[in-house]
Formats: sequence, structure tokens, C-alpha cells
Amino acid sequence: MPIKCAGAPHKAMYLSGEAWQRRCVLGRIDIHFATAGPVLFGVKDYIPALMEYVDRYGVSLDFHHNLVAVDGPAKVATFEVKRPDAALKTVEMPFDMLHVCPPQTAPDFIRVSPLADADGWVDVDQATLRHKTFYNIWSLGDVMNAPNAKTAAAARVQAPVVAANVSADMDDHAPTAQYNGYGACPLTVERGKIVLAEFGYGGMLLPTLPKALIDGTRPSRAAWFLKEKILPPLYWQGMLKGREWMVHPETIEPD
Repeated sequence: MPIKCAGAPHKAMYLSGEAWQRRCVLGRIDIHFATAGPVLFGVKDYIPALMEYVDRYGVSLDFHHNLVAVDGPAKVATFEVKRPDAALKTVEMPFDMLHVCPPQTAPDFIRVSPLADADGWVDVDQATLRHKTFYNIWSLGDVMNAPNAKTAAAARVQAPVVAANVSADMDDHAPTAQYNGYGACPLTVERGKIVLAEFGYGGMLLPTLPKALIDGTRPSRAAWFLKEKILPPLYWQGMLKGREWMVHPETIEPD
């Protein structure tokens, strides 16, 4: 599903499971992770660590489950289930608490404009982030159609790419920087531990720090400290004020 960040439904599940475990009520609670996708997480290197917590919290994984209706008063969620080797069927699932990450779209003024592709996203070259038709337009963030995770970490890396390429364009030069699809999903699996998923196009692992400091494929307190103490100042004092000290865009190699 085109959700903003694949970690959003995960975090709610793991933190709920841990809270119930701490209160010694987890054994009386049936947790289901229903996803329209075929796997727990789109980048396979992070799945083993996440599965440890799925098992710890006794989570049932319901793949190929697309939520189509919610009856709030009756507390019933309806899913369409379409597995590759089976016919479409409808499944009703009762619930006491339901956490939903709905599919997202670009704003209407983008979706109905000449800038959008057939699915309603700004149609850009996934490397330069330049519009495929209107060469004086560049796009970054959640509204463009590059196949990356839509996260703040992605926008932080995209911004210097666009800045470098716009600057080159103003000097009548071809784009000089390219975006590698970087995105990050800090998956909070328990209080004090995070699986820091960092990856680019094609599921390539793109860790920011050396593995000796943070092994993103394993839950760690170092990743928790990074998210709790380091990232907020970078966001408030850096990103929102147009400052970036650590991202150096990849250079486009001349033909």
C-alpha cells in the first residue's frame, strides 16, 4: 500500500505488545498484523530481527489482507484477501482495538494537475528528481513518484540533490547530483530498542553509521539513543531551517 512509512503500523504493534507484556496481560490478547502486502517488511535483511518480536508478542501475520470496511459500533473489520494462488475472498475480523494506516495520495491540486502521473504523483526521474515532462520543475518528499520510502529521512537526503540540480540548471548545466532512494524506518520494537532500517532503491542497505556503532539489522539501544537524542535537533534545527551538514549527494558520472 502507498503508506508514508512502512514502520508506522509496526511501531504500534510492537509497543502495544510490549506494554501488554509488562502488564502481564499479553497472554489474554490476540494480536493480528493484517497487511495488504505479501511480507512482514519490504527489505528482507530486517525481517529476522522483526520476527523475533512477532514471536515474542504472539502476533498472527495476515498477509494479502486489504482493509475495505470498518464497522465501528459492531467492532468488525472487513478485509479482501487475494493470495496469488487463490480466488478473492472476504474476511471479517472482530476487534477491541484497531490501528489503521490507510493508503495515502498526493493532495488534489497535485493529483489533477499536468504534473501527475496516472496514479496521481508528481512524475519525476527517480535519480535527478526532475520532472519528466516539465524540465523547470523538480520535486521531493511525499508527493513525487520515485519508488522510495516516504520518510523524513528520505526528504532530508533528497533536498540537497534538488538544490544541487536546480543550481546547476540555473547555470545552464545538466543535473549534477542523483538520489539513491535512501530512506530510513526506525522500527521501535520495545521500549529502549530500535531496529534502524536504512535502505535505498532495490532494497540495498545504506547504513549511515558503521556497523560497529549501530547494526541496523539488529535491535539496539544505540539506535534508540540516536532517535531520541540526536534526530530531534537535526529535524528542528536543521531540516526545518534549511540546513544540512552531513548529506553529500552522489555525483552523476558523465557519459
